[in-house]
Amino acid sequence: MRLDSTADVAFLLLIFFIVTTIFAAEQGLTLVLPGKQKKADDTITVKESNIATIYVDETNHITLDRKSIEINHIKTKIEDRILGNPKLVVLLKIHPEADYGRMVACLDELRLAKATKVSLKTAAE
Repeated sequence: MRLDSTADVAFLLLIFFIVTTIFAAEQGLTLVLPGKQKKADDTITVKESNIATIYVDETNHITLDRKSIEINHIKTKIEDRILGNPKLVVLLKIHPEADYGRMVACLDELRLAKATKVSLKTAAE
């Protein structure tokens, strides 16, 4: 019994399956990150009245400016705030123990609200 072509057939099958396999596209967050600061004094100071702070604590409870809010109400509240103040910057503070999915859900709501000025921060309160 000849087995010298078995390696060739196995190699061809391997190539066939590699070429015909469909690879799943990875999904991720699309974020535009700021460029490098030229000098230390390039930091921009934002007035407190132009900041909306969303905080997700270790129990995944969400607050907007220290008032409890459901995740599905973030879009409406932020849209209204942006209409009243186009310079609004949203500060999204996430507790290190909070679920990653909760942060992504908040970012999705901010994207739907057309919030273009978003700052991310990991912080315990």
